[in-house]
Amino acid sequence: MDLALAESLNAIWKHTKIHKDLKAEDANSAIQDLTKIYDKLNTLTIRELSEETTGIALTQNITIYDSLYIAATRKIKATLYTADQKLYNATKKVAASKLLNL
Repeated sequence: MDLALAESLNAIWKHTKIHKDLKAEDANSAIQDLTKIYDKLNTLTIRELSEETTGIALTQNITIYDSLYIAATRKIKATLYTADQKLYNATKKVAASKLLNL
């Protein structure tokens, strides 16, 4: 899903600025590698998932962001792996999911 790139870039930012366990030059290298990989993926767009996403969000009383993951999981007939208990509870009602214990 096209949201994955933003999520990944945010994780790199977080480790550079908040956790301070990633140097800026390493972050830049990671971003270059990440975008090379991303460019080769077949991704779902938020646009193509928008109607189902909104329906899931409204019926399951969860955020659009969480609903995007559920809609994408359903679209590709996959299993959603998450450590988020609330997302897992919503997902298990409408799609295959597994709760990770971290």
